[in-house]
Amino acid sequence: MTTVVSSSSPNTTQESPIEKRYKKWLSRYGNHRPSNMRNMNLKSRFEIYKHNVQFIDKFNSENHSFTLIDNQFADMTNEEFKGTYLNHEMTGNRTQYCEEGRNMNYINTSQVPPPPVSIDWRNTGAVGPVKNQSTCGSCWAFSAVAAVEGLTYIKTGQFLSLSEQQLVDCDTTNSGCNGGLEPKAFEFIKKNGLSTSNDYPYMALDGLKCKSDLKVAAAIDGYECVEPNSEAQLLYVVTTRPVSVSIEIEFCFFQLYDRGIYSCSKCGSHNNNHAVLIVGYGHDLLTGRDYWIIKNSYGQTWGEGGYMRMMRNACDGIGVCGITQMPSYPI
Repeated sequence: MTTVVSSSSPNTTQESPIEKRYKKWLSRYGNHRPSNMRNMNLKSRFEIYKHNVQFIDKFNSENHSFTLIDNQFADMTNEEFKGTYLNHEMTGNRTQYCEEGRNMNYINTSQVPPPPVSIDWRNTGAVGPVKNQSTCGSCWAFSAVAAVEGLTYIKTGQFLSLSEQQLVDCDTTNSGCNGGLEPKAFEFIKKNGLSTSNDYPYMALDGLKCKSDLKVAAAIDGYECVEPNSEAQLLYVVTTRPVSVSIEIEFCFFQLYDRGIYSCSKCGSHNNNHAVLIVGYGHDLLTGRDYWIIKNSYGQTWGEGGYMRMMRNACDGIGVCGITQMPSYPI
């Protein structure tokens, strides 16, 4: 049984508004902390929370395109968050798996009809509920599995919740909770298929024995990569299916994201460290901004019900946050 963190406030004669806010936060999120943080000094946690709340309140007063909130990660430093939740060991070289003429898909946009103004694969049945990777850096597995779930539905009309733990345990070309690449995961799925999450449930641990004798519930023929650094290319592929992408999480904006159209602080090359799934795109009439719809793997209490809208048609067509650097999808 997990231990619930005490909701006692730091010792004061009278609780201040920020102490009351932290006490309320603890009652909701205290037991959702990483297990190695639950017994840490509550006063130290409070100081981190207070610093983050001050940052949140200041940021939200500045009229950005998105807002922040004291979510389940609000009493973690950004360094703690990155060390716990991100793909901090993206093993391998992407060009090895996405070379020109081999697994690379280039669309001549002048030869195809224009894409729809918006698309949302959540409305078709191809996207399942938001899952939670917990304190394992297995975002790559969640992104790849969600893409295969979407393709399986498109091909069969049946949605199956598939197993991320199978990739964490059995895909030895990737690094389990220490990170991985989606194209390598697709290569594993092509050779071995995937079991359902009921047959092979998620444990948020690596180093477990691979279960290789389970029924294959879904299979793919391979994978393709989107021509990099082109939102136009990525857009056309997203009209056909959900697409796995990697992004760079910088500072604490992503960590504390609440709602709105997210953007990064710079264009150009990024050091991508988190894998997500694009499940659609659209246009916000209120702000006039275009956006991608991102499915994350931090549970439904993060962001817009587990999703994020990320700025689209930005940085001269390269996109923000490195979103066009490593797109790939199963076939």
